[in-house]
Amino acid sequence: MTASQHTPAARRSAVWAVRRVARALRAAHDEQVRMWEAWPQENRAAVPQAGPLSWVLTLDGYRLAGSHLPVPDDAAADGRP
Repeated sequence: MTASQHTPAARRSAVWAVRRVARALRAAHDEQVRMWEAWPQENRAAVPQAGPLSWVLTLDGYRLAGSHLPVPDDAAADGRP
């Protein structure tokens, strides 16, 4: 047998090692993808469905959240917007 030939046992162990490394890289990649998908969700302010603007505490500090400014009921009574 020459130096360039491999035994079947050596070939199997090399294939096993390559598959194990590939599995570890795939797991690390999946974990990193989950982290990057969760990061924006964790930093997002909880916006109420309807209501006035208000300051909401998030992980980054306070953010302005809400859907509209409150309008007094008598604002439309005099005909002006």
